[in-house]
Amino acid sequence: MEELKGKRVVMLAGEGFEDMELMYPLYRLRYEACADVKVAGLEKGKTITGKHGMPVAADIAFKDLSPDDYDCLVIPGGQGPDHIRIYPEVIRFVQDFDRTGKPVAAICHGVQILITARLLKGKRATGWKSLVVDIEDAGATYVNEPLITDAQYIFSRQPTDLGYFCDAVLRALQGAGAGQAAGMARAQ
Repeated sequence: MEELKGKRVVMLAGEGFEDMELMYPLYRLRYEACADVKVAGLEKGKTITGKHGMPVAADIAFKDLSPDDYDCLVIPGGQGPDHIRIYPEVIRFVQDFDRTGKPVAAICHGVQILITARLLKGKRATGWKSLVVDIEDAGATYVNEPLITDAQYIFSRQPTDLGYFCDAVLRALQGAGAGQAAGMARAQ
């Protein structure tokens, strides 16, 4: 399948990312759909290790990111989002990417970066269950469902939601929107 050939996706990774929440979307987007996927980290070429030991090399440094270079932003969860949301260049990139109107997908603890970037106000969102109060304090309505979409945003709660999450990202990049995938997740 080459359904996303020519589409460019960036994934933000910090030490302790949830292995499956980075690797599963990476493989589906890169190898199943043929998108050009870059993993961003503190330093280009540096190995970032997941919570369960999976290594991934950063293709690009956070400081070198430009929203114009990508069609979609994916933020995996785990401990990584909490570790990297302290960097102004990460928050600035996410805020600038938000203004493009292009898809922003966050799963599990990935929503922490959006909270720090102050981008949740007025949205319906989901994330890991320990973040309910944080999500609501950021001005969003928390919804306990496997997939929530709101405008350009795609949210999922946890690794078991990855199928819905990836389907929604693929649909958004195909221009079909993520609404159908969200409807299918609610029907389960």
